[in-house]
Parts: sequence; structure tokens; C-alpha cells
Amino acid sequence: MKLTIDLAKLVEVVDIACRFVSKNSTLPILQNVYLKASIDTLLIRATDMEKYVEMEIPCEITMEGAITVNAKMFLDLLRAIEDEKVELSVQGDQMKIKAERDNFTINGIAASEYVALPDAPQGNEFSLDTQTFITGIDKVEYTVTEKNFSPMLTGILIKTKADEQGKKIVFVGTDSFRIAEFKVNSSLEEDFSVLVPKVAVNDINAIARYALEHETPTIAIKSSANMIAFEFQVDQMKVTATSLLIQGKFPDYEREEIMPTVFNHTILVDKTACDKAIKKIGILTKTSNNFIQIETESDKIKVSSGKTDKGDGDTEIPAVVTGEPIIFAVNGKYVTDFIRAMTTSDEMQFNIVDQQKPMILEDKGDENYKYVVRPLIIN
Repeated sequence: MKLTIDLAKLVEVVDIACRFVSKNSTLPILQNVYLKASIDTLLIRATDMEKYVEMEIPCEITMEGAITVNAKMFLDLLRAIEDEKVELSVQGDQMKIKAERDNFTINGIAASEYVALPDAPQGNEFSLDTQTFITGIDKVEYTVTEKNFSPMLTGILIKTKADEQGKKIVFVGTDSFRIAEFKVNSSLEEDFSVLVPKVAVNDINAIARYALEHETPTIAIKSSANMIAFEFQVDQMKVTATSLLIQGKFPDYEREEIMPTVFNHTILVDKTACDKAIKKIGILTKTSNNFIQIETESDKIKVSSGKTDKGDGDTEIPAVVTGEPIIFAVNGKYVTDFIRAMTTSDEMQFNIVDQQKPMILEDKGDENYKYVVRPLIIN
């Protein structure tokens, strides 16, 4: 194998590939990136056996061939080179990297030892706006953990749903203590529902950001019963990211007892003031479930810590309050996570049934974004 390629472009794609290699596998081949030169294209692949990426990049091919090399070391060496182009060549199980002032040799593993990537899923196929995908994932992914007692709670649900305002694409995430739901208008005719592992969807979202930066407006999505593929055409480069799907039924979160629609109290506050107040009190409650207590008055709320082993404190912020006075408690970090995800307005609204039932937090300017939080018990 022998080829010449633009260094900046190679760094970008190997950086993407590094997201898909295994971090902890005892098999060295799964920590490697696969490179194959053929005609006028360099093919790059990476996988951890649960998610896969394949990229095809046009370049100058002098000699065809293939090899696998350690992804992280390859990326580190490329980033250390300061020239515009590099030459890659393979002799046996070694790859040479040559630039104007630098020469490196990497010991690799034969390409024939690399794992086979799955065929593209067949079944549902549609296009999705790249920005819509990025926004949807950003709005809900922080509520999902990569490890949970239930596999269904380690993924992000992406589905279509029709309501009185028309068809929507819905993104949902939950860890059983909180739920984020984001809806966006859709013109798709196809119905679909997939549960994509968070560990994969975050890496695919990074590719989507890269694609959007390079003015790629849409993503082609293909799914089957157990797999989903996202295809991007970035300039002259084709990128395909594939992931296994989580099998099972996502929790029925739309029931009134989980996502209420009727409330007895509302609190409208400036999101920045609320964020600062919670962080102040959080200094005292980081080790006690990030507990914060909120007490309403006619035109303000008092945010307090209660008695802790570190001491106690409270702070007040202006608010527009409706309903009778109420005192409730909540995990402060859960609230500040939502504030960071708000992008439409500067005001956040708490919608409360009582001290024990789930509450709904809303970005005041976005009726399609809802966040459910369970209250904490006040001792």
C-alpha cells in the first residue's frame, strides 16, 4: 500500500474513527483502525463490536493494499506532524508515515485479521435534517446513563408520533429518576421507533456535528429490527456509522402519573438566577444527593439546603408564582442539567402537582421540550 493524502483531512477522519474503537478490549485488533487503499480511495474502518464506522476518502493511490494500526497512536503521530500532506506506505505488518521533515514506522496487524463489519440494515429508510438530529440528542442525552440495571434505560428513543398539531419526531431519554422529551415537526411519511445506545449515539452525534460544519444538511438513516445506520455525504467523503439497537419495550412514560398535565402550582424564574442559586446551595449538599429545598412566596422563591453536616444556607430569587404556597425538594443537579440544555428562552417554569408527584420543567419559549423530575423527600 502506498498513498498520499491531505494531513488535515486524515486527522479529522482518524479522530472520528478513534471514537469507535474499543477502549478496554483485550483484543488488540479492536483497538486498531483498518486502512485499505483501492484505486483512488482510502477506506477507514473502526469498531468495538457494538458500533461501527466506515469512511471513504478520495486520495492519490500509488499502490493498493491494507493494514490495521493502533488508532490512538496513529492519531497522536499525525497530530504531531506539521506538514500539509503525508505519505503512507505498508511493508509487511508495518506502516510508514512520511512527511517533509518526519518519518515514523508503526507496527500493525494484518488487515486479514480484522473483524467483518455488518451489512447495512434493510427495511426503513428515510432522511433527517442534520441540525434536527443534533438538537434532539443534545436535549435528552444527559438524562441517560451508559450503565443501568435496565438496558432500556441506557438508550435514547427516537420515534415518530402524531398529535393534534401534526406529525412529530420525538427524542426521549430517562434514567428512571428523570425524563427529557423533545419534539420537532416532521414531514416524514414513514413511522419508526428505535432505541439507540447512548454510547453509540453520542459518537454518531459527533459525526453529525462534523457533517454540519461541512454543510451537510441531511442524514440518510436505515434501520432494521436490530440495527441502525446513519449515512453522511461530507464533501467528497462518505461516512457510514452503524449501531446495534437495544431490544425491548421503552417505558410507557406518557401516563399522567409519570408525566402529569394538570398542575396546582407554577413557578416562573430567570434561568440564570435559578442556576446561580442552586449552585450556591449545592456547595453544601453535593454529598447528600444534591438536595435543595424550594419554598414559594408571592413574588419570590427561597432556595435552601436544610440542615447538613457541613452547615446550612438559603438564598432568594424573584419569581412569578401561581397557586398556594408550597415547599418541595429536588436534586439540584437535575435542574441545572436542564438549564444547560435550554436554548429558546431565558425563563424556566416549574409545573407542580404537589410535593410527592413528578414535576414538569419547561423552557418557557419551547412547548415541545419537557423535562420530568421526581421530587425528593423532605425530612
